[in-house]
Amino acid sequence: MITPLLSSCRQNCNFWQLSPAASVVERSVITWLGGLFGYDERAGGILTGGGSIATLNALTTALHARRPGFREQGLQTSAPRLVVYTSAEAHRCVDKAAALLGIGTDNVRHIPTDGRYRMRVEALEAAIHADRAAGREPFCVVATPGTVTSGSIDPIGDIADVCEREELWLHLDGAYGALFVLSERKREEFAACARADSIALDPHKLLFTPLEAGCLLVRDRGLLAKAYAFSASYLTVEEDPLMLDYMDYGPQLSRSFKALKVWSALRTFGVDAFRQAVDHTLDLARYMADLIEATPWLELMAPVSLTAVCFRIKGASEADHTAVLAELIGEGTALLGPAHLDGRRGIRACVTNYRTTRGDIELIVGRLSAIARRRGAVARTSDEVL
Repeated sequence: MITPLLSSCRQNCNFWQLSPAASVVERSVITWLGGLFGYDERAGGILTGGGSIATLNALTTALHARRPGFREQGLQTSAPRLVVYTSAEAHRCVDKAAALLGIGTDNVRHIPTDGRYRMRVEALEAAIHADRAAGREPFCVVATPGTVTSGSIDPIGDIADVCEREELWLHLDGAYGALFVLSERKREEFAACARADSIALDPHKLLFTPLEAGCLLVRDRGLLAKAYAFSASYLTVEEDPLMLDYMDYGPQLSRSFKALKVWSALRTFGVDAFRQAVDHTLDLARYMADLIEATPWLELMAPVSLTAVCFRIKGASEADHTAVLAELIGEGTALLGPAHLDGRRGIRACVTNYRTTRGDIELIVGRLSAIARRRGAVARTSDEVL
């Protein structure tokens, strides 16, 4: 059985003749993922190592779409400086992409957020107009349907309206949150994603696929080929209307068969199993938020939109929160992370495992409550001594 397995997994998914079955499987996965967001037959995409690479590839595609001579001239022209807009809560991959592409992090505008940590649309418009007045060239907005820290969902529809009026590329960094579209209760919130020019996804998150399995979707797949297709005599490619050469859809020539993991899981368990798993994580996050709100020693830092739950111990300092995280890890209770929102420091829990139970949530909140009570008692004793 080992030889057939290796033959399936060790495909080189660059041009279709080397891996025709793999090309068909990847196209099937891309078509299904695009359909979740209302993309039609013009759309396409490619499986990537993760969401950061997908966003880098999206901005590359946007550059080629914005400046037709970019392939030949790059940024070595007298054209105005390009500007990218994103939320103050955006993932660091946006800044990294700007740095790698030569746009420069000085030309990334981090738009402030509202009380729910969503990008403020009026601030976005004001920044765009200010840059145009200063002779710069706005070209791309990166919005987030589910920020990593708090799970906040940017107002995608309103942002899409701005991008249409201003003729800007709209990319969605949906690596954490976009696949919550699988949940019926969240589908309406993600309906406007269909208006985006590109979307980054991570099947190795909410589809629980083993690493690596990211994805870039583009509403017009022809723009991917314009950005990435190069010919060479040593690549003996034959044209076939039913097949795709994925070497023309991204920066890699040699590529592993990432689509097999996604396709086989969907075929084995069915889409409904993943819908139920996603709903389960949403339910647990809401349950955790309810427990925190009912605990006198704890308080939520942000509304719980998806599965990220940010909270703090009342009266605790940043050092206190860091010590609590270390204690939870040291005793083997849970691996939680820090949360930084509006200059406040706290703790972030994110339910991403379909095996997590209500009992796990109760254990975590119970331990946090006990630690908070103990620290509160110590603080009161210290005050009395003083």
